[in-house]
Amino acid sequence: MTIAALIVEYRSPEKTAICVSSLLAGDGCDLALVVDNSDDEGDTASRLMQLLENDPRVIMLSAQGNIGFAAGVNLGLEHLRQSQDVSRVLVINNDAVAEHGVVIALAAALQDHSRAALAFPAIVHAGSLIGEIYYHKWLATVLSRPGWGRFQVPRGCCFMLALDRWRGSLFDERFFMYGEEIELGWRLRNEDALVFVPGCLVQHEGSGSSVRGSDFYEEHTAAAHWLLSRVLTAPGWEGVAITGSRALAIVARSLIRALRARNISPLRGVWNGWWRARRQWSMRTRTAN
Repeated sequence: MTIAALIVEYRSPEKTAICVSSLLAGDGCDLALVVDNSDDEGDTASRLMQLLENDPRVIMLSAQGNIGFAAGVNLGLEHLRQSQDVSRVLVINNDAVAEHGVVIALAAALQDHSRAALAFPAIVHAGSLIGEIYYHKWLATVLSRPGWGRFQVPRGCCFMLALDRWRGSLFDERFFMYGEEIELGWRLRNEDALVFVPGCLVQHEGSGSSVRGSDFYEEHTAAAHWLLSRVLTAPGWEGVAITGSRALAIVARSLIRALRARNISPLRGVWNGWWRARRQWSMRTRTAN
């Protein structure tokens, strides 16, 4: 069984080099595909290959611009499907490092669960251990336990995909950054497709390609929440109620963040994110399973 790592890169060659090197150090990955979203005329790709000493196991694929994380993952998966004999793909953020045994454990979990499409580990984020997570469609928030109005979502920063069990694109490309794994979890909510593997850990820095609290971060985070408001609702009174409750939660959270930071960037992000979401929702996208 051939296992490939897939990393979407954006102008952080040093971080990506550490991530790739750890995965190719005899811990289960046979090759690594880096989708370069940097849009810098190949400067980042060149620097990355220098850091990796032109390792022949590393494949660089230019996205021809910054197409976003979801589209970058889809592009990489299609490339692997067409050009490599790969059955398992570890999708991992460039600011994440998998501890020893993670790749093998995730592959084993998919082998044991023949209907599963994705397996994902526990995450250590900023010193805190994060296991299974559930998204509350009414309150637009992430929780650690199942319950009313919630559904399980995979960890977007690291998961393994059984490529031989999946048809078409994985992510909805209207999600430029953030929220794509929640939309995926919603699509898979009634299927036995997700497997959580608690016995392995991935260290995740978080916000490696954007600065938390910046205008970019706030706008794209808000845009993801607004897009999800469309994804998670259906025609009728329930849809109207969910949309209303989510809108209140999104605005209230941004107001609290703005007061704590003494910065209007979160509020500006809610407004700009709403307009961005409207534009992105009109895009055509390819998603299938």
